[in-house]
Amino acid sequence: MHELLKKQLELAGANEAGDLHVAELLRLVSRSYSKLSQPMPGAGQSGVFRARSAESSLASLILDHVKDAILTVDSWGLIESINPTCERLFGYRSEEVVGRSLDLLLPSPGQRKWVEYLETLAAPLGDTHADLAAHEGQARHRNGGEFPVELAVSASQFRARDIYVVCVRDATERKHAERALRESEARNKTLVDHAPEAIVVFDVDSERFADVNENAVRLFGMSREELLAAGPREISPRHQPDGTLSFGMARGYIAAALNGEFPVFEWHHIGAGGHEIPCEVRLARLPSSNRRLVRGSVTDISERKRAELRAGIEKEILELIAENVALSRILDHLNLGFEKAYPGARCSVYLVDADKRCLRLMSAPSLPQSVAQYLDGSLIGADGSDCGRAIFHGHQSITQNIPDSEAWGDLRELAERHQLKACCSTPIVASSQAVLGSFAVYHGESRELSSCEHDLIERMTRLAAIAIERSRAEEAMRESEARYRSLFETVVDGVYQTCADGHLISANPALVQMLGYGSEEEFRAVVNLSSLYANPEDRLTLFDRLRRNGSVRNFEYRLRCKDGREIVVIENARAVYDENGKVSSYEGTITDITERKRAEMAVFEQKERAQVTLQSIADAVITCDADGRVDYMNPAAETLLEWELRRASGAAVETIFAMHSRLTGQVLENPVLRCLREGRSLGLSDNSVIVNRHGQQLSVHENVSPIRDREGAVVGAVMVFRDMCQDGRLRRQLSYQASHDELTGLINRRQFENFIDDALIDSRGDRDSSHVLLYLDLDQFKVVNDLCGHSAGDQLLKRITGVLHGGVESTDAVARLGGDEFGILLKHCKLEKGMRVAEQLCEAVRALRFNWQERAINVSASIGMVAIDSNSETSSNVLSAADVACYAAKEAGRNRVHVYQSSDSDAHHREMLWVSQLTSAIERDRLELFFQPIVPVDTDAGFGGHYELLLRMRGEDGQLIQPSAFIPAAERYNMMPTLDRWVIEQALTLADRSRNGSGEAGYTLAVNLSGTSLSDASFLEDVARQIAAEHLPPHALCFEITETAAIANLGNVARFMHELKSMGCQFALDDFGSGLSSFAYLKNLPVDYLKIDGHFVANVHTDNVDRRMLEAISQVAEALGIRTVAERVETRAILNELSDLGVDFAQGFYIARPEPVKDFDRFSRRLRRSSLRLA
Repeated sequence: MHELLKKQLELAGANEAGDLHVAELLRLVSRSYSKLSQPMPGAGQSGVFRARSAESSLASLILDHVKDAILTVDSWGLIESINPTCERLFGYRSEEVVGRSLDLLLPSPGQRKWVEYLETLAAPLGDTHADLAAHEGQARHRNGGEFPVELAVSASQFRARDIYVVCVRDATERKHAERALRESEARNKTLVDHAPEAIVVFDVDSERFADVNENAVRLFGMSREELLAAGPREISPRHQPDGTLSFGMARGYIAAALNGEFPVFEWHHIGAGGHEIPCEVRLARLPSSNRRLVRGSVTDISERKRAELRAGIEKEILELIAENVALSRILDHLNLGFEKAYPGARCSVYLVDADKRCLRLMSAPSLPQSVAQYLDGSLIGADGSDCGRAIFHGHQSITQNIPDSEAWGDLRELAERHQLKACCSTPIVASSQAVLGSFAVYHGESRELSSCEHDLIERMTRLAAIAIERSRAEEAMRESEARYRSLFETVVDGVYQTCADGHLISANPALVQMLGYGSEEEFRAVVNLSSLYANPEDRLTLFDRLRRNGSVRNFEYRLRCKDGREIVVIENARAVYDENGKVSSYEGTITDITERKRAEMAVFEQKERAQVTLQSIADAVITCDADGRVDYMNPAAETLLEWELRRASGAAVETIFAMHSRLTGQVLENPVLRCLREGRSLGLSDNSVIVNRHGQQLSVHENVSPIRDREGAVVGAVMVFRDMCQDGRLRRQLSYQASHDELTGLINRRQFENFIDDALIDSRGDRDSSHVLLYLDLDQFKVVNDLCGHSAGDQLLKRITGVLHGGVESTDAVARLGGDEFGILLKHCKLEKGMRVAEQLCEAVRALRFNWQERAINVSASIGMVAIDSNSETSSNVLSAADVACYAAKEAGRNRVHVYQSSDSDAHHREMLWVSQLTSAIERDRLELFFQPIVPVDTDAGFGGHYELLLRMRGEDGQLIQPSAFIPAAERYNMMPTLDRWVIEQALTLADRSRNGSGEAGYTLAVNLSGTSLSDASFLEDVARQIAAEHLPPHALCFEITETAAIANLGNVARFMHELKSMGCQFALDDFGSGLSSFAYLKNLPVDYLKIDGHFVANVHTDNVDRRMLEAISQVAEALGIRTVAERVETRAILNELSDLGVDFAQGFYIARPEPVKDFDRFSRRLRRSSLRLA
């Protein structure tokens, strides 16, 4: 740039880019025009002219290089000149616009003309030459487009003419920038004013807020003016939650923001009510030329904190539930969690009791104990506490002001004492919509709950419901698993579970025992389970069906036992699938049907033999169905009737043969159809003949009987007949044998059923006619056969037959129904009379003295009795009812009579209930021991004390249950070994470990053992191991074994006795005299005591036979060196008699009643001090 130009531009305020201050530029141009227009007088002024010319040239040079458009306009508004910038700005060349109106480039402003407007713009202001301030206007480009400009006008004289110098600057970019700035400022203001968070601008140097938005005003509870006069110190607590001073921390964050960082942190501010507000703060430095400003965005995160706290509480509670933590602990965490979320709240959880009448406190960690105990047990109802009302109505119950609430009654004073002013109780509802309890929240001020509190309460009640239901489900599952385990361990059928690949997971004791293994561990040791299958193809078939069908029912195959035996089993199994539908395991039951298969084979063989017999015998036999159609004829019948079976089968029996009277020739009713109609056996007259297919008359003797199913319904008939020409004696003999028992000579079951049928017909025909059926079963008859042999059993049955015949009328029917079972039909007999007859028979059997090879055998009978009247159904039903009654008599203790009741059929069900109760009692420790002393009848200086331990069970209702109620079920379902083991364990804890002068125990405890335990191979090993571990002195324990159990397991009992005798134990033979009472086996059993059965003792002072029995037992025992103990000593008279007979010891209510073992120490010390003498 030319130096002179540069200098002038600097004077005009221009920079190197050519931008000029418009005012300075116009002054320069106007000055140039004014100088040029001055007159030049004479040549002497040529130097001045040259100077003016040079200055004019300089002005032209400046105008050519500035960026503003400059044009001159005459007083008429015509353009005289434009600079190059003006050409570029408007798109015209200089020659195109010179001489044209200024309107071409600058449209007239409003209604005014440009000349007038220029004069106005150029009018002098104050001491200036012209108004050089920029004015805004519009310009027009050559292409017709208009754009904003800034105008500056200066008036001047040139050659005696008025001219205007117009400076035009394009304002488009400035307008755009100004509009963008305004829009940006508006947006920023909108963002700040409407931002969800509070926004403050902090002046670091003045430590005051420079600006705040409305949200800040609301958040801090201060006016805008109050906030602008404050700083962070005034809206922050002295300390933050972690204990750090707020002022120091704030300065650190502000310093970080001033350094260009963007710190984000959590901060507690003080709200309008003085309470602390958790906030999230974001800081950023704001640009400023002369101040240090920091922008702060403050977000209230109270709800977020509460949500985090809620989520934390829920997570913690759910984790505790998943970990199966105790319900009370879970509910404590729940209550404390709510109290943490809302400080000042105190919570509690009450559950509905089992009767749904009262509340039971489950958790109240912060509630005053006196209040919690007061509410515990309160009634549920419309007039109860908030908790009781919430449960009663099934919706939330709220008391906003407890002191004014009449519903709180006497509790108001207690609540006010502990600053409880408001209560909200919400029912806890299960998924089944049943109300489980209530969740109560107490506050120390009278107020309404916020929506957030209601939301958290709803969450807490849902969590409480989940925890309670889960806890109860777990408890139910544990009980179910215990019941399943009990059934698993005691069920008769084998139960197993295997993996999908066939490896054994579990097997119950029944399956282990079924296959001959000693334990489940030994059974698990079988590497290849396929070796158990007698036929490997059976295993493949079984698993193939399981995979295809998912289950298998009644699959029959053979298994190989440990000892090589093969058994026939039926298996029912199913596949267990995982969540993906794949087989995860197999489980099933296995039933040993070996004996059933043998029985079926025997039945089949018997049927075959019967078939062969029918084919071979000379008697003709025809069988028909219930409709009278022939389904069988043997060869003899085919011959006599001249019919072939293949042609006669299915034909009506009346078409096969006809019956005529021998005397009149009259056609008689077909005997088969008559039998089917009347439902009873028929024996036809000798005056009838059969007419066969070809009309031949046959003189026959026939018998027709109905065929019945298991329910007694008639399903057909059989007719047996033979030609009368055969030997009549043989016919009568066969008839007798068919209807009588060979051993006893009594009628058999079949003939007895005929008598019953006749009785039923009689009762139906005459409603006043009644009969009584007795079903008699000998008690423990199997022991006689096992011990003495079947010959002795047969002789005993014959003796019993004589007793029965002697106890009934000659018109009554006595039958042997099978084995040791007898039936007696008392004809035309009322139930009361039948009861007397039955009791007399029972006593007669009991009084029977049967001796066999030096053995004295006592037997008894149980009798079931049922009346036959017009309401009785079939003979099968009557016999079945009598059988059930007989079973009930046995269950009631044997040797008694029981009249059939409809409830007797539930006896089996009751037994199963006893099994369930007994299992529960074992698991829940509801078994109890009592003791009863056994004392010398006469003085015995060497006797230190003897006590029998007696088992009792505590029922679920707390009542004591005698063993006679549950022991039969325990014996039947193989639970006695478990009970015996429990009693032995308790006895070992009570046993005397001290030693007297003889080195023996100071007292002896007697423990009863069952026959089932003695048959258990592992029982002896377990007992011996326990006794050896205790190091007891001799005679500390005495085991009592019943006479019946000893005889039934003679070998096992002898080994058991010898083994434990060597360890210092004693043995007593219990209930001696109630069974076979044979003295021979006493020589082989190391018995220390004989306990004489109470039946003999109870009447020894009045019954001479009982007295003789006791005397004999005492003498034999003395000869064998065995001491005797008399049971059921209940009076002084009995005790005196025992002394005379030489009985050694006595036990019974007269001596002492059974006492709980908790009183054992006190009783035994008192007994030893008293030196009790009974005689």
